[in-house]
Amino acid sequence: MGTIIKSVAFENFYNYYGSYEANEYQFKAGINIVNADNNMGKSKFYNGFMWMLRDQVYDSDIKAFVDANESLVKMASGKAKAEDLLFKVGFRVIFTNADVEYTVEKYSKFSTSDGELLHTPSMMSVFKKENNADTPVFDKDEQMDIINKVFIPLSIRNYALLQGESMDRLVDLSSKKALSDTIDTLAGISILKGICDTSRKMAKMADSLYQTKDSENSKNDTAKQREKAKRTTFVQNIEKLKEEIEAAKDELNAAKRKKEELDAYISNSNKRVGIRSKLEANTIAIKDTKKNIDDIEMSITKSLFDEENPWLLMGMQDELETFDAKREKHIGEVARMNDDGALVIMLPEGSPDTSSLERMLKTEVCEVCGQRAHKGSDAWNHIKMILDRPKKISTTRNDFKDFYGMLQKSASSYLMSIPRLGSKIEDVKVRLDKMKDNLDELEEKKNDIFTELNNAGGNADNSEYNDRNIVADYRRVNSVITAKENEINGKNKMVAKMEDALAANNQKLSSYKKAADVEKYEEFAQVLAKINTVIEETKDDIFGRTIETLAQNANEKYKALTSGNQSSGGILDFQRDHDIVNVTIRDVNNGEITGLGTGFQRMKQLAIVMAVISSKIGDEKMFDYPFISDAPFSEFGENFINNFFAVAPEVFSQSIIMIKELYDPNADDLLTPFGRRILDKMNKGQIRGTFYVNVIEEKADTTGLVTTHKCYKY
Repeated sequence: MGTIIKSVAFENFYNYYGSYEANEYQFKAGINIVNADNNMGKSKFYNGFMWMLRDQVYDSDIKAFVDANESLVKMASGKAKAEDLLFKVGFRVIFTNADVEYTVEKYSKFSTSDGELLHTPSMMSVFKKENNADTPVFDKDEQMDIINKVFIPLSIRNYALLQGESMDRLVDLSSKKALSDTIDTLAGISILKGICDTSRKMAKMADSLYQTKDSENSKNDTAKQREKAKRTTFVQNIEKLKEEIEAAKDELNAAKRKKEELDAYISNSNKRVGIRSKLEANTIAIKDTKKNIDDIEMSITKSLFDEENPWLLMGMQDELETFDAKREKHIGEVARMNDDGALVIMLPEGSPDTSSLERMLKTEVCEVCGQRAHKGSDAWNHIKMILDRPKKISTTRNDFKDFYGMLQKSASSYLMSIPRLGSKIEDVKVRLDKMKDNLDELEEKKNDIFTELNNAGGNADNSEYNDRNIVADYRRVNSVITAKENEINGKNKMVAKMEDALAANNQKLSSYKKAADVEKYEEFAQVLAKINTVIEETKDDIFGRTIETLAQNANEKYKALTSGNQSSGGILDFQRDHDIVNVTIRDVNNGEITGLGTGFQRMKQLAIVMAVISSKIGDEKMFDYPFISDAPFSEFGENFINNFFAVAPEVFSQSIIMIKELYDPNADDLLTPFGRRILDKMNKGQIRGTFYVNVIEEKADTTGLVTTHKCYKY
């Protein structure tokens, strides 16, 4: 009997604020759904298991797993850090296995002293409950045995814990050993492990014993001893070549495993290149936008004192008109006061200024000479030409006599620009607001691109899976595969020639007379050699039939998972190449289907795992441990989710699925129509399990963010 999780609880763990009792999820056999939108604790839920099982958590800021002890402060609830002086950050699981109930808690204690936040390293407590009596487990080795052997054994964790791109490497079928390990791990059967080695050793020992006895019997026969020496050389060379062939096969298998590993990334390399190009363009756009914003903000300060358009004069247009009116009044009074009849010129020295010229054109009278200047006449055009000439304000004159006139000339240069200042300021404000809105959009798009890159198997710094390195490794590994295949073929031919020579040598040696007791050793060695040959020949046949069974089961599961899609997912084709198994997706005409989305590729991996589990010997063809997934189901689509919920209970005794595709923040019940259909099936007993929805009651920053949950079905 395997493990069933009864409950999972959090205490001040990320945004799960409060005690275990306030943050407990009770589960049962079947499918257990935790439906949550982004930033509602879905990945944090998964991090609880990562902390307990691997002492790691996924840091969404750097898009990578980090040591939990180095991230404890981040793991602590922001609200607890802000409001509580003493608190605990913890994750607790209660599970049963073989009628024994276990309570395992991973935790750290926090305190605040003199404004400094302190905490202990990660600690663990374990209790066993038998016959209604709780017994603490203090021994550290026994605690780890419960975690690594009872809860979810180390050997199956790769199949029990799925998150994001880890599904791309869910199962490795690139070699006989990897396939054997996968089947042994999940299906509980052995495929000739050790049988061939034992048979080979026994045959070799029998032949060695026979050769020893024969040499002792014919030590005085020089001719026979020469032939036996040749035979020894042949045998040694053949064994050496076979060892070299096995070593080359190991290197070949390792290269093919590496190729299979790289295939999971190379299939998305073009996508990642495109995403990184978008990221680079986005980064440049953000940089340019920030520079434009800085330039605009700097121009505001400059414009306040700009000689041509000083913003400080905003609203002064009425003052210009008042000044001009007062000056005209003053000139008129001066003219009336003059008794000599001399002409009083209304213009300041060094004039005419802009306002005077505009008035002349309007009144059609030259204020310098007092003559009429009809519109369109030479005099009027001359005034117009003077008005349109380039102007330069003198800033060096200190003649107090001309001060009054200088004021008019200086002010007149602003006559046209001051009325436009309001619109200029408004234009700058509109441009600045638009730039800031654009920057916000670019920053948001940057986060979306990072998420897209992460889902495509990349990361922020490109350090682990750089596409150029992947391509280089891919070419290198293909070269190794070609070289090792040629080496193996060449040495196999050499072995075949030497074995022919050895057979001729054995034939010649058989012509020599042997003692009766030596012949018995020879017959025994020949029998064991034939047995070993039979085992070696049947090994490949059994391996092949195992692959055929897996192919049949895998296609059943793959078809069930992909049914209802508009595009066909094809069939899984298992092809053997010596000891290697290549799994491809083919169409009805046996042509390889390429370019399928990530969803189909991951369905292929999941289907193979389900097939291996379904091949398990015995009546209960079930995975006896919790299947815990925070995989991005959005890449699979609604059909896959529906199909998975239908197929999973036949394979996994218990599934805990963190999913956001059933969540609708605008609905009263926070469910999409598809989510309601799943819940309805649960309520009708068509799907066995539980259904929870995470909720954030009030929007807040990280210091006040609190996730709660609602139980829709238990």
